[in-house]
Amino acid sequence: MSTDVRAALAKRRLGTPYELLLFAFVVSGLGNWIYRLALPLMVFELTGSALNTAVVYALEYAPLLLLSLPGGVIADRFERRRILVVGDLAATVLAGILALVVTSGSSSVLLVYLAAFLLACVEPLYYPAFQGMVPDLVRDKDLERANAWMQMGDNVMSLAGPAVAGVLIAAVGYEGAIWADAGTFAVSALAMVAIRTRSKPPAAQGAEAEPVRRNLLREVKDSLVHITRDNRPLLSGAVLFALANLGTWLVQANLVYYLSDYQSMSPALIGVVFAAQGAGAVLGAAVCPWLGRRFAPGRVVIAGTVLAGAGIVLLIPLRDVVSISVLWALIYGIGTVNMVSWFVLRQRTVPPQMLGRVVATTRMIAFMSIPVASVLGGVLEQRWHNMYLIIAIAGGLRLLVGLGALLSPLNSSAGWRNPADS
Repeated sequence: MSTDVRAALAKRRLGTPYELLLFAFVVSGLGNWIYRLALPLMVFELTGSALNTAVVYALEYAPLLLLSLPGGVIADRFERRRILVVGDLAATVLAGILALVVTSGSSSVLLVYLAAFLLACVEPLYYPAFQGMVPDLVRDKDLERANAWMQMGDNVMSLAGPAVAGVLIAAVGYEGAIWADAGTFAVSALAMVAIRTRSKPPAAQGAEAEPVRRNLLREVKDSLVHITRDNRPLLSGAVLFALANLGTWLVQANLVYYLSDYQSMSPALIGVVFAAQGAGAVLGAAVCPWLGRRFAPGRVVIAGTVLAGAGIVLLIPLRDVVSISVLWALIYGIGTVNMVSWFVLRQRTVPPQMLGRVVATTRMIAFMSIPVASVLGGVLEQRWHNMYLIIAIAGGLRLLVGLGALLSPLNSSAGWRNPADS
């Protein structure tokens, strides 16, 4: 390899600490996607009920409502790398216990629900520290690229994870998939330990940084004031995501049931559909840096919301695995563009000393509709027995939300960095 090539590659790198963070994120992401497919399939096999299957998704997102705000405060008080290590170790233990339960031959749906809930409790304590650590490890001008790589890594694993889960379930049963999940969290923890950058708690950085407060309610209030008074595009974006998620998860929470019952797909073919959404998301992540240089992140989110809503409606007439996979890939590609743009908007417009809290607060607002939508989708399917109508409602809702956001503060230049700026 020539000196010029090596220099070019070195220039493109974002640094070893960031690369270790990316590796840990990707490895744990693989395990997450494995159990996200395995647990709903296991409940569906045990009960044959769309509602019972949808409850798994509701339990996975309910902790976001309970623990997001404490998770944001923790991320702003303590060293974020240590929080990530502890979170991965906790997830390793919980997934290992679930694997032991499944291996023992238990057929209790309640135990599956409990395990899904406890595993989900780790994530809202983990995620604000993770998002807050990205701008600690890369330069501001590299944020689009760093976040895009993170989303691309997550989506590569969403491509591989469902396919691996389908193979494992077919070959060695559900226990094999869940044992693999436990192993990924352990590997992720080791990678986090290897990151040698030891930053101080964010609130202690810089002479002008605010002092660390020990009053939980006061710290939460500060983040709410920032969102509602000082940074209105973030409030608009969080509400947009909450309403868009309400529509999306009416379909997503029922997707395994819809593909199994309405389209008569086997677990292997369902894995193909889930894998396709990962492939589309990888392509979406690839175009994020290009879009970030040309458009304000809030405007990208609005356009993506409208396009994804139209895409969900187009799912109705499709019947074969190929066309459904292609469309679902496009929808998830748009979703990835939205997420990367949203991350950049937060990271560029929020003071570092409160980034963890603002990430947690906006994320809680954005995700609070998911448990409701998950259960509501199962209830509506059980009552109407018409997934096509539910899909039409979901896509129409998302389309209207995106169009309505054109009148909100999100439709501004906030968070856009002119590439000509040094």
